Amino acid sequence: RKKVKAMKKNSSSFFLYFSAIIIMIITAFFQNKVISSILVLTFLLGAATFLLKNKTFLTSLPEDNPKNKTVKKTLIFCIIIILFGGVGIVLSEQNLFTEVTEKIYASGLVVIIMVWFGNIAGKLPFNRNLGLRLPWTIADEETWIVAHRILEYSALPLVVIYIALIPFVNNRTLTMIVLLCWIALPGFFSYLFYRKKFKK
Repeated sequence: RKKVKAMKKNSSSFFLYFSAIIIMIITAFFQNKVISSILVLTFLLGAATFLLKNKTFLTSLPEDNPKNKTVKKTLIFCIIIILFGGVGIVLSEQNLFTEVTEKIYASGLVVIIMVWFGNIAGKLPFNRNLGLRLPWTIADEETWIVAHRILEYSALPLVVIYIALIPFVNNRTLTMIVLLCWIALPGFFSYLFYRKKFKK
């Protein structure tokens, strides 16, 4: 059974990677940003839906393990965000957004993503596919827990800072800096923990 599951997992991974490459090649030939965006979003939705139905491929946990519920919630949330992101892209490309409404829409999505993932990060089971995937976090479960706890605890303070600075800083620059800090903080401190734990 383990061999069959491993073969299914490998074939599924190959299918997703191959599909991603095909989509990138196809979109490269389209000059229309709306069509390209729709193709990419369709693939992302399909991939997320596929993983939702085969969530045990992500974690290798038994089907009845309660932690699979967290994975399921995360994938459903990803599907919703992809849909809202797609709507935003189409509206923006069709000039149906004003500069202000586009800024509010984009900032709102960032806040929702950070708050939601910050809330659930500490509950994600140790796995190699979903979460903060760094060489040291996927190599050791304790390091994984440390990284995702920091991801959880740093989300709300960074969201508050983000919202406070929106009126004063370029939105794209601010978003990049905040998201980078959100990833860099748990990445750095979990690396220190990992090095200390396995120090020779």
